Amino acid sequence: MNTWSVTTSADEVNGIAENAAAISTLVSHVSLALKEAESLSRIWEVSEKWPSVGRAIVQFRVSTQLFEAFFNSAIGYRAMFRRGPRIGSATNAALVASLDELLSGSLPEAVTAHLVEIGPKWIGRTTVPKSEFLRSLDPSLAKVWYSTAEVRPNGEIRLMPTGVSDRKIDVGLEYDWAEIRQNPEDCVLEAKGAFVGPCGLFQLKDPELRARTLSSKGQA
Repeated sequence: MNTWSVTTSADEVNGIAENAAAISTLVSHVSLALKEAESLSRIWEVSEKWPSVGRAIVQFRVSTQLFEAFFNSAIGYRAMFRRGPRIGSATNAALVASLDELLSGSLPEAVTAHLVEIGPKWIGRTTVPKSEFLRSLDPSLAKVWYSTAEVRPNGEIRLMPTGVSDRKIDVGLEYDWAEIRQNPEDCVLEAKGAFVGPCGLFQLKDPELRARTLSSKGQA
């Protein structure tokens, strides 16, 4: 069984500082994978009820090795949340900030994106101002996870496995966490931004609740 020698850190600024080197390493690996990705899917997701309200989603493929290390290693994404919800949130924010920096230098002023409804359901294509697309990817509200519904270049939506494995991780709690594994063709990471509405940015799921759930159960 995979075993993490992880202890809960002080879940505040000192705990984040203690884990800064591991966070930086994780961000570097993901940033490199994004730079080397053959393609990057740019998506604008809208609500069926509020089609004027949308959020940016970015999907990109990573290697099986990075995918498994990201989710199942003792210095990976979920392990940072295991150390503490705020430590995990700081890791998530650092990953999104790195993504923002890369996109800021590569996106055109008018971003062509797949237009999908929550579900997801492909509607067509749309153009979103770069500033609005990047605004959605706010480090404090955007979230990183793996995709279970890949939007392909032709607009086809390919549903993928849940990723939940029978293999377990001893994380030092009274119950084990399931490893997250995918076939090589299904190793797709995604960043989901906050919805951009007339009253500002918001998420449908409370980011603090997500962080606490990840910290206690390893699930988003």
